[in-house]
Amino acid sequence: MTALSQIDSALKNLYNIESKFCAENFLITDFPVHAIKRAGSKDFEGALYIQQNSSQPIDQEISVELGIYLSNSVREQLETFTAWVTPWSLDQLKAFSVASEEVSHFHYLIYNLARNRPLTEFELELQGEIDRFLLLFFSKPFSQNSFKTNFEDIFEQLFCNYSFAKRLTKAQRQRYADASSYAKRFCQKMKGLLTERESLPHALKQSRMFYDMDLNHKIAFLHRVKN
Repeated sequence: MTALSQIDSALKNLYNIESKFCAENFLITDFPVHAIKRAGSKDFEGALYIQQNSSQPIDQEISVELGIYLSNSVREQLETFTAWVTPWSLDQLKAFSVASEEVSHFHYLIYNLARNRPLTEFELELQGEIDRFLLLFFSKPFSQNSFKTNFEDIFEQLFCNYSFAKRLTKAQRQRYADASSYAKRFCQKMKGLLTERESLPHALKQSRMFYDMDLNHKIAFLHRVKN
């Protein structure tokens, strides 16, 4: 099983998602000419692309084509995933993080489309930030001994030690910053549940409830969390 299929399976297990779609089957190597980038990593190492057939009759169901782009450097790191040892290198951490974010974007878009629920790019980015944190946390890339140490190390890497690609527009930069800020709030609230082994079932239940909330309820929930 490849790294991407393992990430795909882990995300589905995390949220109890029943889906016939596997992210690995939607990998693309080039940017489609007519597709629109809907979400991506802050450094442009990964992106989700979507294309809709504008010629479809109004009374027909809307069909879309999706593609997941990962840079060559990310792909090269993921190819050796089965040989990674703890602790992961920074390049391995980055590759897994980018791939997790794009798999998150892919499944969260499909999840909402299936429910005929509108979705903004900000929502995709927010959930993507949360999902890559949770997937990294449960993968234990830093420490096999302490949940608390693992939490703090990943929290530092994802929410304190990141930079934006220079080619981001002002609006894109603000959207990423806001998504990161709100995801940080979520993870801070979850810290007590994630770092105590006996509280993990409650942490999973809370994460799944949040996943299914609409944006207004998510923001209301997160504003009850102190920075």
